[in-house]
Amino acid sequence: MTRDKTKILRQTDLIMMNVTAIVGLRWIPMAAGYGAAAPVLWLLAAALFFVPIGLVAAELATAWPDQGGVYAWVRRAFGEKWGFLTAWFYWVNNLFYYPSLLTYVAVTLAFLIDPELAKNKLYVCATILVVFWGVTLFNLRGLQIGKWLINAAAVLGTVVPGGLLIGLGVLSVALWQRPAATEYSLAAMVPSLSGFENISLLSSLMFAMAGIEVTPIMAGETEDPPRTFPRATLWSALLIALLYIAGTVAMTLMAPPEKIGSASGIMDAVQLLAADLGLPWLVPVMVLLITIGSLGGISVWVIGPIKMLFESTKEGILPPALTRLNAFDMPGNAMLVQAGFITVVTVAISFLPTVNAFYEALVMMCTIAYFIPYVFLFVAFLALRRRYPDVPRPCRVPGGTLGAWAVSLTGLASVLLAIILPFFPGKDLTTPSDVLIYELQIGGGPLLFGALGLFLFARRSPEATSSA
Repeated sequence: MTRDKTKILRQTDLIMMNVTAIVGLRWIPMAAGYGAAAPVLWLLAAALFFVPIGLVAAELATAWPDQGGVYAWVRRAFGEKWGFLTAWFYWVNNLFYYPSLLTYVAVTLAFLIDPELAKNKLYVCATILVVFWGVTLFNLRGLQIGKWLINAAAVLGTVVPGGLLIGLGVLSVALWQRPAATEYSLAAMVPSLSGFENISLLSSLMFAMAGIEVTPIMAGETEDPPRTFPRATLWSALLIALLYIAGTVAMTLMAPPEKIGSASGIMDAVQLLAADLGLPWLVPVMVLLITIGSLGGISVWVIGPIKMLFESTKEGILPPALTRLNAFDMPGNAMLVQAGFITVVTVAISFLPTVNAFYEALVMMCTIAYFIPYVFLFVAFLALRRRYPDVPRPCRVPGGTLGAWAVSLTGLASVLLAIILPFFPGKDLTTPSDVLIYELQIGGGPLLFGALGLFLFARRSPEATSSA
């Protein structure tokens, strides 16, 4: 059979794209802190979230390959208002994502200066603000980064340190004969259901697997989408889960879960191993690799969410001052407002008692804001199935109508669970006042920005109203 040369993406290409876009080292410490039961939670996250969202996105992308992806599908199902809120929450998520990523960077850098700084909230907050404002001001003058640099940052910041982490975990037990720091018995691998706080990690692990909805937008360049996307989704879920599990197990072999911090976990384990084996070079090498990758990602994505929000909403919804481009074709005013919002979020979250609590609260707020559009998506999928039954769908969720409902309801239930679970505080919050601050922040942050989005849409210009 002759291949269509315009269909440049094969199953292997999609799998590698998914792995590159989704796998992030900073999620491994959060899982490793849970101990031997973490691998089971990774598999649950893949089955309950990754596979359903991948199958649903593949069908919608081949039926309506519109620019805008999730925004376009929700708008088609429910109108401009809900489409705008979808794009809005995608942007809001980044207000919490950037500080959480930069917390990880600040804590990692501390191991190059003084490991005790990793526990210092003033140092962490100052690093977040200095780095983000610096990257923002740098990007105001335009930033043309070549593909080679983006790929280099991804490789140096994820692939190399990830492979090094897994290799060190295996070598520490198999070659260097260090006792395993965590017991992997059948009983220990069963997640505890003694309280919701014990499984709240599941929402973070599902967030760590988010992003599969991006590749189906490229259905037009994919060979045989009806066969390629379901297979690529399932293989990607398996491979990503195995990579996360391998990294998690490697870390727990090197350090006991109770000594692994959510933000500092990788460096905690590496520092313990380096001290035991007399390898002082190991810590600075890992610090530099992770920092390069993280800063590369920040630099590339600092304007991406803003541009997506502008391009996927009708003119007149956002204030003209925010959408105006500067002399370098950058949305300068919006970038400065974004940096201001991130400053407020960083200062507000600094009232939590520890850096780990600080980091986990940011991740939880990010998770809540990010999963809200997925609620819209799963409901829109069922609505579009009912409203447009005759639209060709080259790639359909298998199992007919029953399969579509089963996949959509499974995904919807997992997303709602991921939104609810963060409200159960973690072990770093021990006093009623700390718990109250945490609850107000993780609930109030997304709620406040959601209300702001509704306000902006309500006051949209007559031009936007007439075209909606």
